[in-house]
Amino acid sequence: MKILCKLLYITILLFLCQALSAQKSFVGDTLLKLGMPCNGNFIITDHQGNTYRTVQIGSQCWMAENMRCTTSPTGRQWYTNPTFTSHSPLFVPYVKEHKVAQYGNLYNWAAAMDLDERTAKKVNPYQHQGICPDGWHLPTTDEWTILFNTLQGSKRAGSVMKCPSSLWESQVFTIENECGFSAMPAGTFTEDGLTNLGFNAQFWSATSFDRNMAWYCGLYSYNNNSENNLDYKCYGCSVRCIRNE
Repeated sequence: MKILCKLLYITILLFLCQALSAQKSFVGDTLLKLGMPCNGNFIITDHQGNTYRTVQIGSQCWMAENMRCTTSPTGRQWYTNPTFTSHSPLFVPYVKEHKVAQYGNLYNWAAAMDLDERTAKKVNPYQHQGICPDGWHLPTTDEWTILFNTLQGSKRAGSVMKCPSSLWESQVFTIENECGFSAMPAGTFTEDGLTNLGFNAQFWSATSFDRNMAWYCGLYSYNNNSENNLDYKCYGCSVRCIRNE
């Protein structure tokens, strides 16, 4: 009789443990799919008063919108002319205000990092606040990789990171279980002007490659990939920030 009672007790205990584990997994999956805001940082504000939603994805707290500021937080001189510029800090404003609200602005690496032209040419591998609000910073390639891995790897994360919107042109893959990152296809600014609007999203990282190139996170309309790739520092990309640990 005592043996049967012990077996029954163990069986009930195992059942409760499995149920609790399943509940935790369900809660975690639900939070991931719904894109819940970060605890203590539902909304953050930059130095110009622009506000941004946040999203908790795994252990990381991200901005859920692209940066829209138009001046340097440290008073550094920026250029806004639409012509192609080398390493001088540059941001590319969209012509119509509603596009700024949708896509944010595009920044070359010097502006994203809030560096002067000379410093921006140097290798700068450390974590850096850049144009991000206080307590936040430009993500490194390692931090982008952590995000990809949280979202089932670089071959699938793109389908979860994109905003399910008709703004993504020729979307041949289904955007499902959107995690709240809400990536917009803002394109890139190059010597040819604004390119790939509707097709690509490129987000700068704080990780430099050499004097002329830095790493970015890329998402594309034609596949589900998310990847760290290289582009010229003088090109304009979107900026997302991640909260300091």
